[in-house]
Amino acid sequence: MRVSRINHFFRKVGTTQIRYRWPILAILLVITVICSSGLADFALSRGEEGWFGDSDEITINTKKYEQVFGNLNGVGVLLVKQGDGDVFSEDILNVIDKIGTRLQDEIPFANRLTSIINVNIPVGNEEGFEIVKPYENGIPSDSAELAKARALVMRGNEKTNALINALVSDDGRETWISLSLHPFEGKELEEKFEGDVDEVNLAIGYKLMEIMESDEFQNKDYKLYGGGIPFDSACEDRYEIPEYGIRVLCSVGVMLLFLALFLRNFFGVFVPAITTLSAIASVFGGMALFGVKADSTLVTLPVVLGMALAVGYSVHYINMFKLQFRRTGIRKESAIKCIEECGWPVLFTVLTTMASFISFLFVDMKPLVWMGKAAALVVLAIYLYVTILIPILLSFGKNGVPDTTSKDGATKLDKVFSAWSDLVYKRKWHFIVAAALIIAAFIPGMFKITAQLDYLSISGDKVPYVQEIKKMLKTKLGNQYSYSIMISFDEEGAFKKPENMKALLELEDYVGSLSLTKWSGGKPRVTSATSILKEMNRALNEGKDSLYAVPEDEYVLAQLMELSSIEMREDFSETMDEEFRITEVSVDMTQFATEEALQNMNALKAKLAELFPNAQCTLLGDMIRYSEMSNRIVFGGLKSFGFSLIIIAIMLMLAFSSFKLGIIGMIPNVAPVILVGGVMGYFDFALDFSTVTVMPLVLGIAVDDTIHLTTHLKVRYEECGSLSRAMEATFREIGASMFLTTLILCAMFAVYLFSPLRFLMVLGLLIIVGLSSALLADYTITPALLQVSKPYGKEKEKA
Repeated sequence: MRVSRINHFFRKVGTTQIRYRWPILAILLVITVICSSGLADFALSRGEEGWFGDSDEITINTKKYEQVFGNLNGVGVLLVKQGDGDVFSEDILNVIDKIGTRLQDEIPFANRLTSIINVNIPVGNEEGFEIVKPYENGIPSDSAELAKARALVMRGNEKTNALINALVSDDGRETWISLSLHPFEGKELEEKFEGDVDEVNLAIGYKLMEIMESDEFQNKDYKLYGGGIPFDSACEDRYEIPEYGIRVLCSVGVMLLFLALFLRNFFGVFVPAITTLSAIASVFGGMALFGVKADSTLVTLPVVLGMALAVGYSVHYINMFKLQFRRTGIRKESAIKCIEECGWPVLFTVLTTMASFISFLFVDMKPLVWMGKAAALVVLAIYLYVTILIPILLSFGKNGVPDTTSKDGATKLDKVFSAWSDLVYKRKWHFIVAAALIIAAFIPGMFKITAQLDYLSISGDKVPYVQEIKKMLKTKLGNQYSYSIMISFDEEGAFKKPENMKALLELEDYVGSLSLTKWSGGKPRVTSATSILKEMNRALNEGKDSLYAVPEDEYVLAQLMELSSIEMREDFSETMDEEFRITEVSVDMTQFATEEALQNMNALKAKLAELFPNAQCTLLGDMIRYSEMSNRIVFGGLKSFGFSLIIIAIMLMLAFSSFKLGIIGMIPNVAPVILVGGVMGYFDFALDFSTVTVMPLVLGIAVDDTIHLTTHLKVRYEECGSLSRAMEATFREIGASMFLTTLILCAMFAVYLFSPLRFLMVLGLLIIVGLSSALLADYTITPALLQVSKPYGKEKEKA
């Protein structure tokens, strides 16, 4: 394929573009106004709940759970006593009562409140037993009555009292005030929140914050910590969303600074800036018009990428125009010439970059799919706006006088790069060997890469709410992660059978032995219907601790379960359905360590299959969601990178009509990916929802300079027939542009390096490593390999 023929086609495009510049500008303006109007409806999707689609198995299982037990997620406040005493003083009990009342009265979708104020305790008496609430008659002032109520709540020890180290710590200094939630559905969801679950979570989380931070509960005698998915979503919205905005604004500042520094005129700053903002506004506004929400965590990536690419493409066009204008002094001709020279390589780079992001459509996770679509559309929009606006606007104005002071209009910097090509030509084997050694050194690091989805580790210690969560985790009752096990039989009354209840008890013991299960005091944080049955059985047997157990006799067990479902209805219904065939086990975790969690989950699945061969066992909640996210990120990332690699390689081969040239073009672009992988492995930068985007992104952008280099080189080779002369001319004409575009890209992503969010800092660092090494490869490996392999055939004349 002769590139000169393609350039001739783009010359025709340029000629038409300049001839009809006013109608084209008018059409583009109308499109921009229409699409940008959608920004009024722009919205963000927050939290991990939205990572899975409605047809996903995790979403389906969650809905099944909610049909039986209500909302899988709730909210809570952990109160930790400061100084002397415990939570059973009159003042603290009044605080707990007031917090509970406000939670129930003010939080949307509030269901059942649980605290030491209103907890149900079965107590044996002469008539059998009764259900007692320690503070049913109000919070007493009398010290004897306070002590009596405390003794009732704290009776026995953690082995014989389900409340100890679950609802209240064994030292009495910590306690949870928990609120379960109704499923987010029905009239309230539609009327108050327009069916938007994200808005419900935010409203609940912010209301919880408002309650905790109100003057009423600011006291040095206690410390309050919030918990639950809605609370986490509100924290993310409060602390992280503004941080994303700061990074974008910083990127805009960097973009304007570099445009002013390198292009040194008002036009060079104003036009690329307007072009960039118009393109990004059109894409995000257009997506909002179709009701597509942007993912809050990844929203900055397409924006910063779009700005960086817009500047890069603009620099190529503007520099080429300036070069041609210095040669001819004719403005319209120079604008057409820059389209002729830049049209094909820029289009090709756009196609390869889009291919790298389209590959994310194969990752079965909504945020990454959104990011892939958004980034691909932004790249396309940036291309259209740059290639239409820049040449047209450059064509306006007066003609000039050709510059006869320098060869072919070259600047001093252009001559430096021209001299560099001669050095590479003479030392080609030195560069090839050095590159091979560096790549070999980084390959082992790629095998050290692990996956990590512990949000606390990913976010880092500089974020205020992460600092609070880590303080909470140091308390006896504090926890961040949990999961649920739902066991479902087809047969009604299945759990009235002793063998199934025995299996449930064995399951609890097994879950307690798993490495990530949290222990408080002397027992694991595992909750199920068995604790209620044990309490009821003891109460029915004169309060004997020796009978704090689940009966083994089938008749006694069946009667006890019926009685518990009536007398302890609210508590029992949270763990067992009315037909006694579906039960739920809740487990708190110490942390989320990805590899360890996967091992725990696989071991648990095997144990469930062993204990309940005739039941359907479902795992839900944090561990399951994050484990599945980890699997999809790892395999999806590999699939995305593999797709990008294959598609870009095929595109290079087709574009250059040469298998050899396609392979040569891929070598310097795979090298930066290997360097990024090595850095991740050696410095323990794990794969997560952000870093998984780096390798396809680097590959998609890195190939841009390779395309510019090889395309220009082929054109010049077709003109002169000498590879060395063609290389010298190519570096003189586009060497500086390659450097400037990569420098601007790196500078714009460098704004991430100063973010308190660790995952943004790591993302910026890896992208900079990848892009800078890709540029270095194109200055060294690519020309060296081209000179050694001679993909254009035998030279027509000697160098």
